Amino acid sequence: MSRNLQLGIESNWNLQYSDSFPAVSYLNDSAGKPIYQRITEINIPVVFDKPIIAVSVNTTVPVGKIWNYAGYLRRSLTTGLGASFVGEPESLFLGKFNLIFFSDLNTNYFLSLQVPKWFINANIAIYQYEGIDTTTLEDDVQAIKTSLGI
Repeated sequence: MSRNLQLGIESNWNLQYSDSFPAVSYLNDSAGKPIYQRITEINIPVVFDKPIIAVSVNTTVPVGKIWNYAGYLRRSLTTGLGASFVGEPESLFLGKFNLIFFSDLNTNYFLSLQVPKWFINANIAIYQYEGIDTTTLEDDVQAIKTSLGI
């Protein structure tokens, strides 16, 4: 059974969260260059309710460096026992839209993101897919209903 999605239509995506996080400089090394404190885990203050999201992480890459890794994303939900992580952390690519499909759960969830310790800033955008999300099973049931005149 496959899913019918319209991922290529821009209007099917809604920006849910966008923000920038600078690392704090607290000392200079012997050469006078700033030493940065690691950007702590970022808890996204938005409730998500769809299983498909796209996450973009960007940062300032030093001249001569090639960085591809942008950290990881974790999903959590609130249970009767408190907040609980769900599933494995999702690795993210830098400078790309990371398309993430979560298992369908009939519950809202939250996200947290941890960027690598060497980032001195992080720009984050998270979009939620709001378009058509059906399976071929639903299409087959509808075709049977139509054939039967239901």
